[in-house]
Amino acid sequence: MSTHQNKVAVITGGRRGIGRGVANTLAARGARVVIVSKTPAQDIADEVGRGAMAITADVSQEAEWSRVADELETNFGRVDILVNNAGVYYATALSQLSAEVWRSMMAVNLDAVFFGIRAIVPLMQRNRWGRIVNIGSNAIGMCMDGMSHYITAKLGVVGLTRGLASELAQDNITINVVHPGLTNTEGASIMPEEIKATIYTKQAIKRLGQPADIAAAVAFLTSDDCSFLTGQELTADGGFMRL
Repeated sequence: MSTHQNKVAVITGGRRGIGRGVANTLAARGARVVIVSKTPAQDIADEVGRGAMAITADVSQEAEWSRVADELETNFGRVDILVNNAGVYYATALSQLSAEVWRSMMAVNLDAVFFGIRAIVPLMQRNRWGRIVNIGSNAIGMCMDGMSHYITAKLGVVGLTRGLASELAQDNITINVVHPGLTNTEGASIMPEEIKATIYTKQAIKRLGQPADIAAAVAFLTSDDCSFLTGQELTADGGFMRL
């Protein structure tokens, strides 16, 4: 029997890309999946099957998380797994990096992770068991034009993860980060092929990552087998040679 059997798994940004891959992978391993998305995602929940549920919410807003937690409380009475996957990715040069753009990037990529953890941890503490996986990015090890706001947010996710590891361990809750590399998502589909090829030459595994590749790393970190692994970073990028 899968170690995910009947675990309640909440996945943000689960409508597409990596989040959708995680939802399908965890459901296939027996989890009861809840997709939290800014746009309605019941069609994706139906695709996932096994009684998957969709909640429409803007995870960058603290009040929205209170409503999500209430719905989870009503429907399940607990949460076992939280995957903070929702995020945005776009380049902005310093000359164009207004306070509004900065805050927008932080709201989705960092604030939402904090709000989600704070709202969901009490539902994990009831059973003194939990697995939290935050989706970072291998961009934190690079120098990239126009990505200072994105890299800052993702480094903040690492800091939050490390800072909470000891505190959450008291209730048998682990928290880790998965750093994806270039992955075959809608965002990557608009990237010029020559740029993708440049990235491939710096990878040990010379192909585009698939959502299932990242989902496999998440599945490992959310399993019973990972009870002694917390506050860590797992990079799933095909062995990319960082600059």
